[in-house]
Amino acid sequence: MSRNDLRSQSLDLLRFPLAVVVLVIHIFNTEGFTIQGNTISLENMPILLEVNRFIDGFLRGQSVPIYFFISGFVFFLGIELTREKYFQKLKNRLKTLLIPYIIWNIVDVLILLTLFLPCFSSLVPNLYKVRLDFSLPAILQTFWNAAEGIFVRPLTIVEAVGSSIYPQYIPLWFVRDLMIVVLCTPLLYWLLRRTRHYLVGILGILWFTLAYWDLGHINQLLTAFFFFMWGAYMSVNKKDMMHEFYRFFKSSMILYPLLALLFVASVHYWPAASDTIKRLNVFVGLFFAYNAASWLLRHGVCKVSPFLAASSFFVYVTHELICSILLKLLFLIFRPATDLGLLFLYLFTVVFTVVFLLLVFYLLRRYSPSFLKVIAGRK
Repeated sequence: MSRNDLRSQSLDLLRFPLAVVVLVIHIFNTEGFTIQGNTISLENMPILLEVNRFIDGFLRGQSVPIYFFISGFVFFLGIELTREKYFQKLKNRLKTLLIPYIIWNIVDVLILLTLFLPCFSSLVPNLYKVRLDFSLPAILQTFWNAAEGIFVRPLTIVEAVGSSIYPQYIPLWFVRDLMIVVLCTPLLYWLLRRTRHYLVGILGILWFTLAYWDLGHINQLLTAFFFFMWGAYMSVNKKDMMHEFYRFFKSSMILYPLLALLFVASVHYWPAASDTIKRLNVFVGLFFAYNAASWLLRHGVCKVSPFLAASSFFVYVTHELICSILLKLLFLIFRPATDLGLLFLYLFTVVFTVVFLLLVFYLLRRYSPSFLKVIAGRK
């Protein structure tokens, strides 16, 4: 296998596991979940709470930065960004990003509106405290900042994430910010050609240091711009990713799990340091993920599944519609009294959601590829 093939396959190998990681962190939440107006807290479930903290340390916050990096690398791979090429890229991103973004936000809105039917009143009693606003500004804000959208008290986790802003369908904040970065690529390309790694370094410093202030959407955009530009820098300057990342193979294999464990410990003993440790862990996580993928391929432990790689965006963009409902339904059915019982429900929800979405993706790909291409931006 050539170095270019190994580089490409390493990136493809990462796509599906990263989507599953997002699914896992959206299910395993240390805040618990709300059902029939009651919050199921994990404070009295020490085993499940500790499992969630380990997941926070090893997985939370890792996938989206790597997706931004891959997007930046692929966007500039093997091209000179001329005016014609830029508009060609925009046309392609219109199909792969904007159209699915609009569709799935609308789907989430329609699902929430359906829950206003009387038959669901016992399941979501707090829904009737929500006031609907169908003014044009509110409708438009629904696709940008749900806190000011159709649902005046939106059924989102806005309260739990500071002043960061999210569209109505929360996982799509990644797509929204990626589209913003793509629109800026002519300027970014011009800057990269003149500043080389210095621009990436400045963005990295800002991403790391400004995290200590709650700057809302600015913090989210810094994540998008830094990791996208890091990947773009590798492409524009024709850097050998295999060589650049492999130099840090041993250190990333040691530092990543060490920082994850330090984060878990800091939650208990030094909460003030947890944000710093997590930022370092996310940064090292990119090296760890790519080096792990390339090692697995080089040693024949696994190989890329074109089906799983192709399904990654579909799993990412649809999982939130399934997993939270399934978890609550299973809880109502089995009513687990222990944290081990609830842990089993969490694990089953992860497995079932992944298998179900892969089955749906397979059926759509086989029997309705045109429809799949519209809703997922790809076949």
